Amino acid sequence: MAAKKQSLPPPQLPPEESETREKFMTLGEHLEELRQRLIYSILVIFTFMVITLYFGSEIHSLLISPYKHVLGEDAQFFQIQLMAPFVIYLKTSFMLSVLVSLPILLYILWGFIAPAVDVRTEKWGKFIILFSTVLFWAGLALCWFTVFENFLRVFLVVLRPEGIQPFLPIDEYYDIFFNLHLVFGASFELPIVLILLGRLRILSSSFLLRRWRESVLIIALVSAVLSPGPDVFSMMMLLLPLTFLFFLSACIMLVMEKAD
Repeated sequence: MAAKKQSLPPPQLPPEESETREKFMTLGEHLEELRQRLIYSILVIFTFMVITLYFGSEIHSLLISPYKHVLGEDAQFFQIQLMAPFVIYLKTSFMLSVLVSLPILLYILWGFIAPAVDVRTEKWGKFIILFSTVLFWAGLALCWFTVFENFLRVFLVVLRPEGIQPFLPIDEYYDIFFNLHLVFGASFELPIVLILLGRLRILSSSFLLRRWRESVLIIALVSAVLSPGPDVFSMMMLLLPLTFLFFLSACIMLVMEKAD
């Protein structure tokens, strides 16, 4: 009588390969997940917009306070376009909602990218999200507390000829306000750019430290171009933090290179 054939158990995949197979998604599933994360992001922004619109008058009073500090409490704006105040409320609400919810939005976006990278890259990604958000907010804070009011004083008081009443259009004021703050916030992302270039092996800490004089000169030129006013104070308020962030980036890159 023939011996019964024993059935062999199915081959077991290694844990790493099994995990990779579980993470594998079709193109349609990727698009569906991306759609859901975009919906979550829109809901987050919408929630913050509702809150900021509810406190719209208080936020407006706060944002125009530098203007009144420079020209006095009786300083007024004037309106050119019919819907300018309404558009300003919406624009201010949207901008503030994005800035406040920035770490949440980045975390939602990173959740879409994270399954495609290894565990170590995922941890560094979360660190970069937190670090970039703090740097961006630091740039906004520097502009708000030190630069913006000085910028207004230079152009509305120091450089204003006699016989001209300094009344700004309200929409122009808000355009200047957001543009300057975004310039400082984006400039403070310098460490993120340098660290990413270091991880891609395009730059190294030794190269940055060897070329620090040329780098500081480039930072000075960029600060002179991006500084809001023609005075030296505005330039230095951008030059000094960026120089500090440059050397901080080189030190972080050095630590990461040794860790590798």
